[in-house]
Amino acid sequence: MKRILTYALIVMIVAAVSACAPVKKGPVRVKCPACGYEFDVPQQ
Repeated sequence: MKRILTYALIVMIVAAVSACAPVKKGPVRVKCPACGYEFDVPQQ
């Protein structure tokens, strides 16, 4: 039982870390909610 919980915890940690990782490189397209203008924002 302890082994199953350990594997489940490892899978959850890997999923959480990979979800935070940036997928694409380069600028991000942002749309202004007020006027609808779209512009590129460089990633930091």
